Amino acid sequence: MSKALKVTPDFPVGLEVSWSPEDDVWLPNPYLKNWLSDTGSLTERVQSLCRQFTLVKLGQGSAPLHASECARLPGPADSYQVREVLLCADDTPWVYARSVIPQTLIDDELANLGAEPLGKRIFNDSRFIRSAFELCEVPPVTVARLNMDITRPLWGRRSKFSLHDQHMLVAEVFLPGAPVYNEGYHHD
Repeated sequence: MSKALKVTPDFPVGLEVSWSPEDDVWLPNPYLKNWLSDTGSLTERVQSLCRQFTLVKLGQGSAPLHASECARLPGPADSYQVREVLLCADDTPWVYARSVIPQTLIDDELANLGAEPLGKRIFNDSRFIRSAFELCEVPPVTVARLNMDITRPLWGRRSKFSLHDQHMLVAEVFLPGAPVYNEGYHHD
């Protein structure tokens, strides 16, 4: 467990927020905008900025889907699994990620994912096509179940990845310890 976590959160944490198309969201900070609109692998970006990268798997399995997730994904909600993780840089959680993945992908292309970052699989497989981003501002109460001291709104993004007729949602929220909120951040 990361030093910054008081207690490992219960699964599922959830992420019930309002999402807007990226073009409809005004961001006052160009540095934050750069992070939110980066189409590369977020896992690789975090890894490049720290000495030690760790993934804390909060859980994976059947969990209720939010209305906005059901609206973006075809088929019945029970044909999906939810996977929630923290991406940590030097023992500090930088990103909370919630992925909604079809059971068929888990049984096939994403089998035996375990504690491996999802991004490592999907960014190394050119068959996955990414949609445009949606952004959200996350009130502290929404992520209170992360058991962190969060006192200000956070920012998140999500996109849909498609492989033929299978679709999954990947949502990422930048936590207070992430450099996205600090324009002057430079890693030693």
